[in-house]
Amino acid sequence: MNYSYKFDPKEVAVKTADAYSADRYNSWTACALLLARRGFNRWEAEAILRSKIMRWVDGQRLKAGKVTSGDLADYLDQYKVVPHCAEVNELVMGTFSGDYLDLGCPDLHLELNDKGVPCHRGTMPGNPGAGSVLVELGTSACCDPTTEQYWSM
Repeated sequence: MNYSYKFDPKEVAVKTADAYSADRYNSWTACALLLARRGFNRWEAEAILRSKIMRWVDGQRLKAGKVTSGDLADYLDQYKVVPHCAEVNELVMGTFSGDYLDLGCPDLHLELNDKGVPCHRGTMPGNPGAGSVLVELGTSACCDPTTEQYWSM
């Protein structure tokens, strides 16, 4: 499983096109791109796109027509939804630890670190005797001690 922070927003948009609110939006891909530009990692973006947040954005707007990524941006700003905030961490844990597994979301066997951030546990290939470590989801492979890339640098 690649936990890299970089992701293809178009790929995430396609993967989440089955989300409950997707058909209400003018461009689902634009929403995924917005989340990427704001610094959400792949897992956070997917969790948000599958969440009630996307319905709430539609519910609070006053104008007619399809919902836009601008409406999503306004919602994120208004409610201070940012990467690693408590609400997003809860969405990630729910999406990838049970709630959406029937929709094909992988069970990442996540754990929260002492800051409440979703992490994966792994061992260090370059130092297996050190035991396992928690690594925040979205950590770049070059900074993740549980990856070969980290140890080959």
